[in-house]
Amino acid sequence: MNTMANDKDSECCCTVADIESLSGAYSCADKKYVFTPRETAVLAKIREAAMRARDIKKEMMSLGREDARRAQAARELEELRSTRAELERERIAAAEERMRMLGHI
Repeated sequence: MNTMANDKDSECCCTVADIESLSGAYSCADKKYVFTPRETAVLAKIREAAMRARDIKKEMMSLGREDARRAQAARELEELRSTRAELERERIAAAEERMRMLGHI
C-alpha cells in the first residue's frame, strides 16, 4: 500500500507504510532534521575550522602588527576561509542528498 498520508493541513509526504514503520522515534516532521553521516562529518569539520579561526584571531590580537607570526596567522586564516567555503558547498550537497533520500526532491 503506497497511499500518501498527505492531508490539506499537513506537510507530511510519508506513505502510510512509512508512518506505520515509525516506532515513535521520529515523526514525519522530525525526519527533516535528521542528519546523514556525511552531513555530520561535514558539520564537524566546519566546527573545527571555526574553532581554529577563533584561536588564530585571538593569537593575532596579541601579536604586534609587524610580527612575522601575525603574517603567518593571517595566511592561515585566509586558508581557513577558503576551506570553510568549500565545506559550505559540501554541506549544501549533503543536505540535498538527504532530502533526495527522504523523497523531498
